[in-house]
Amino acid sequence: MKRSFGIVLICVMIFSMPRIVKAEEELLKLEEVVITGTKTERRLKDVPVRTEIITREEIEEKGAASLYEALEGIPGVRVEYQCSYCNFSIVRIHGMAAGHVQVLIDGQPIYSGLAGVYGLDQIPTANIERIEIVKGAGSALYGSSAISGVINIITRRPEKEPEIKVSASFGEYKTNRYTISASRRVEDMDVMVVAQKHTQDEIFVDDEERAQIDEEGVPYSDRVRADNTSLGARINFYDLTGDDKLTFTGRTINELRKGGAKPGVKEGLDMENPFSEATENITTTRYEVTVGYEKEFYEGNSIAINLAYCTHNRNATNDTFVGDYLATHNGEYPPSNILRPYLADENLVVLDLSYKHPLGKHTLLTGIQYSYNKLEEEGMYVEMESSTPYKSSSEKHAHDYGIYLQDEFKLTDKLELVLGVRYDKHSSEDSFRGSGDTMYAKKPVSLKYDEEAFNPRFAVKYEVSPSLVLRTSIGTGFRVPYGFSEDLHLCSGSPRVYKPADLEPEKSVSFNLGIDHFYGDHYLSLNLFRTNLKKKIDFADATEEIAQKGYDYVWQNLGDAYTQGVELGLRLAIFKDLGIDMNFTYTDARYKDKREDWKEFAGGKYYDDSIYISRVPEITGGLKLSYSPRNWNFIWDFNYTGRMYIDYSEVEGEEEIKHTEPFVVCNVKVVREIREGVKLFVGAKNLFDYIQEDKRPGDAAFMWAPYYGRIIYGGMEVKF
Repeated sequence: MKRSFGIVLICVMIFSMPRIVKAEEELLKLEEVVITGTKTERRLKDVPVRTEIITREEIEEKGAASLYEALEGIPGVRVEYQCSYCNFSIVRIHGMAAGHVQVLIDGQPIYSGLAGVYGLDQIPTANIERIEIVKGAGSALYGSSAISGVINIITRRPEKEPEIKVSASFGEYKTNRYTISASRRVEDMDVMVVAQKHTQDEIFVDDEERAQIDEEGVPYSDRVRADNTSLGARINFYDLTGDDKLTFTGRTINELRKGGAKPGVKEGLDMENPFSEATENITTTRYEVTVGYEKEFYEGNSIAINLAYCTHNRNATNDTFVGDYLATHNGEYPPSNILRPYLADENLVVLDLSYKHPLGKHTLLTGIQYSYNKLEEEGMYVEMESSTPYKSSSEKHAHDYGIYLQDEFKLTDKLELVLGVRYDKHSSEDSFRGSGDTMYAKKPVSLKYDEEAFNPRFAVKYEVSPSLVLRTSIGTGFRVPYGFSEDLHLCSGSPRVYKPADLEPEKSVSFNLGIDHFYGDHYLSLNLFRTNLKKKIDFADATEEIAQKGYDYVWQNLGDAYTQGVELGLRLAIFKDLGIDMNFTYTDARYKDKREDWKEFAGGKYYDDSIYISRVPEITGGLKLSYSPRNWNFIWDFNYTGRMYIDYSEVEGEEEIKHTEPFVVCNVKVVREIREGVKLFVGAKNLFDYIQEDKRPGDAAFMWAPYYGRIIYGGMEVKF
């Protein structure tokens, strides 16, 4: 039945000549107002720093339920899952790791460390108005981590007219989504409320050749079970004192996800039991509150104040502890009184104050930003050599101060410069305490880390003609490892990772050159990029001296690296209702030197390949067709991922750097407006059922392609 339905859907798409986004409508994006590139409102076609956007219409055409799905297929941007037990998700720009991407919510860095592990999957699209992407170093405006780029999530604003929108989508394996939004304006006030519930069941691939099965024949989940409920609200007050706006926003996320061993296959392994080996059960609760005030004075002078607070709590079972305990106690299960989950509680406060001052041909922007982050963690682990279980707890806090200054200087009607600089001071302290025989059980360890950074940026926009625009920029970036990151998930928590005082921050220099040509029914873009990264940071096994203090891993500077390449894009209206969107990206991402650890692994067989940065496809591309006759809309979307190098070094004697095969993922969607404000839709994700064949449950990071196949869905949207 499922296969027949998919064949019918393909035939409908072929004979109806599908399209992606009508190019004529796409070109209207050039009139969109964006803020991320310069922190000032500019039309997309006029912004001096190259900015790309994902509109709400594009998000809906994808059928995207989460930020993760909304970012799929964007040139130069790669999202990926790791760990089939929990499906934690990461985003990369131009081949750089997720820690090099600064994710903002309404321009503020409150995405937080804990959110960076599952947040791409947890942030609902129902409350996203658009997504702005600026590639290349952005630390001159946004501080730490803005090395490879910035992704700014712009949340929904109240509509001009009263509106209520309700939609429901139902798919295979309980892949369901329900959303409702309501908006109204009364005199000098407007309000909007958005809610979304998204559910999915776990998936175990039935095909034994493609299933994730361990050496004893136990299957493991390829997709987790999840239940996510989110709520967002915004209220704006206008003209309180004349030409001003006061905004209050609030957002919540509550999610339960679980995955791991398939129930009923082997005694003691059961994903329904949160304390079972090879099982993860994660509860997330997140609350965000933001207060913003904007005031415009004479001749365009304005001031903006934003205060944001979020609290992010995680309660997760620690399957690593159970597995290590069984391995060191001859298969004996740990006592119930020490079966403790991994607990984390993060609190983040961000204060941003900026002032904009037009001065002749200049637009000056200056501001200060302060953030305070506190993270408390607690978990159970096993000291493998002595077989001793111990509890590790940590308390971390960091203060970050930033001062920035920017000048947008319009030399002529065709030539504009942007000069910017930011000074940051980072100060953090990590305190650890343990139990058992660990060193810091006897004497708590407190590590202090202080660093300063100075980051300039220079950008030029030149309008060769009304239809041809050149943009180039060069800037620096930096990153100070702090709190929790996607890397730390792989070693079950940051209390196990030692951060030495002599660890140096990563620093980068980025260069971008963009050419945009738009005329009539087409839009052509070219972007050349290069980023040099110095003192790349990663964690490695702890030395004997550090291990005696109770740590299993240590942060270290690996060396220098670079990423470079080219992006090409074309949007074209073939005729009135048919449009095409194509993109191509070539990326060359390498370390400056081959990695010395791979000289020892596998007898040096993969030493030459170790120079390539893992998980970076050399070539990616996309083709999207959209056909919109009358009240129909047909969308057909292909995404190509080329070969990449994947490190596999989890099991001694089985070390490998795998060179993967290329693959294509196709998504389709058909929308029919049956009457004004009422739409029906049906679609399929991963239509051709592509699945990564080489699965190794012993390595959570050994994932680079879809782990599960086609999902067919359908539903209805009603707008009042």
